[in-house]
Amino acid sequence: MKRFERFVLAAAAAATLILTGCSSTTREPVDLKKINELVRVEQVWSASLGESINGLLTPVITENGIFAAGGDEVFKIDPRNGEKLWRAQAQAEISAGVGSDGNYVAVVNARGELEVFDAQGKPLWHTKLSSAATVPPLVGSGFIIVRTDDTRISAYDAASGERKWRYQSNVPALTVRVASQMRFSPAGVLVGQSNGKLLALGPDGRQVFDAVIAQAHGITEVDRLCDVVGTPLVDQNMMCAAAFQGNVLCMSSQNGRTIWHQPADAVSGPVSDGVTVFVTTANGNIKAFDYTTGNPVWTNEDLRWRSPSAPVIAGVGLVAVADYDGVIHVLDSSSGEIIGRRSISDQVLAAPIPMNEGALFQTKDGELVLTRMVR
Repeated sequence: MKRFERFVLAAAAAATLILTGCSSTTREPVDLKKINELVRVEQVWSASLGESINGLLTPVITENGIFAAGGDEVFKIDPRNGEKLWRAQAQAEISAGVGSDGNYVAVVNARGELEVFDAQGKPLWHTKLSSAATVPPLVGSGFIIVRTDDTRISAYDAASGERKWRYQSNVPALTVRVASQMRFSPAGVLVGQSNGKLLALGPDGRQVFDAVIAQAHGITEVDRLCDVVGTPLVDQNMMCAAAFQGNVLCMSSQNGRTIWHQPADAVSGPVSDGVTVFVTTANGNIKAFDYTTGNPVWTNEDLRWRSPSAPVIAGVGLVAVADYDGVIHVLDSSSGEIIGRRSISDQVLAAPIPMNEGALFQTKDGELVLTRMVR
């Protein structure tokens, strides 16, 4: 089964098989209900970056500014006003990015090449990878770590480009559309796998542990999809991950012991405000779980089949998503009620990023939009 299916399966799996046999259940996107608007969603600024080949490019916020990409260009963006402080030309259209620690900026282009720039946009080095990539490089601690579509995880010296180590995973040929992004943690580099496991790799590339988030069930390849999705959640207390047709699982950041797990057919990684953990599910529901116990708190079904993005903490007591029609929805984090709404230019496929009292969205058509939530 060919790897291009990574680009089509999230919607296909969710839309064709989740409710097979339930003839009375429609998968048509629900109409939006009128809301009691308690929060005004203001657009602070927007910047046009250009469309990407897959709509999955994600910006990164560092102490040195915002770094983003569109088309075959990398940008540094002023977080105050959206001004493009510099732009750098990649050697081909960008398929994965952006990764940065504020000092190094890394992307992967459509030719399967890792390209690295300095904080001023000057090209430093590039190298041919073993295959294409759709996951942003992870940059930090002197490393640039890349996960390619052939399931290899490779670490390079950020300054020289020398490859330091490589880890080879064994995962199913068929995977959902958006592979899990990597994350630094006290246990090592966290990598969500397509076999339903969360892997931790040490600084030498050796496996520290793998935790089962979901197990494959069923006969067909689609039935057996159980990819860890989105970006793992890491804070001082817990590490959490979520899986398609699987669970949300949280474990101790100190010893890796499982604290709680709950079923959730997730298509996003978990996010948390320290009180509640939120995920988006395959049918478009937003689910909330108690941070400490994992007990379900609420489920919002008002966006069913509207393909909402990953949730983002958008201020105190607020969580936001953006749907397939480019509509941002702001939910009260304690009740799940939608209390704010605003349209932007296009669908949001990449996970939004919290920023001040709002969130940063990159749309499918390459618009970078900073919003602020005003009560």
